[in-house]
Amino acid sequence: MKKLRLVVFDVDGTLIRVESSWRHLHQQLGTWDRGRKYAERFFKGSITYEDWARLDASLWRGLPLERVQRIVNDIPYTDGACDVITTLRRRGLLVVLLSAGLSIVTDRIREDIGVDDSLANELAVENSLLTGEVRVDVSFSNKGEVLHRFLEKFGVTPDECAAVGDDETMIPLFEKVGLGIAFNPRKKVVEKHADVVVKGNDLRQVLPHLL
Repeated sequence: MKKLRLVVFDVDGTLIRVESSWRHLHQQLGTWDRGRKYAERFFKGSITYEDWARLDASLWRGLPLERVQRIVNDIPYTDGACDVITTLRRRGLLVVLLSAGLSIVTDRIREDIGVDDSLANELAVENSLLTGEVRVDVSFSNKGEVLHRFLEKFGVTPDECAAVGDDETMIPLFEKVGLGIAFNPRKKVVEKHADVVVKGNDLRQVLPHLL
């Protein structure tokens, strides 16, 4: 494996202590009853990821952005998340966030900790209120394709790249990068596709594999 130059992090369940920022918002906003039904429809294959995201976002039409932001800002970081990102960047590695969750979460991390780039799904806002629309940039299965955007931007090859995450959205990434790290993987299939499996409460446990 070539020397690593770029590390891609999943966000939900990896950098923050909720498995899904979508579901967390539903639960906090009282919309999970309907949100759960949309999730079931997606996993049964009756709607696309884009459909699912739009149906979810439609439940929040008219909500003040500030209210949603407060909920997001209260989500705790995984132990060591800040240290891991700052250590990697201090050592000269690029850090990118790639999430099938929400950009309101990745934007918070960019502001709090600092990263080199990020991509997630963006809730539309007008006059400080959610419109009920969403722009889907990262789906359940396209992280491998989206990776190429970052590789081109930074002039990095796939084997100079590592990916760290916990769920099935990471499998296309693990198949492309030089080093795939499953951090507390949710399913055996995620472990199977990773080069390294790390289990524990502190994200700093991934650092020896990256440095």
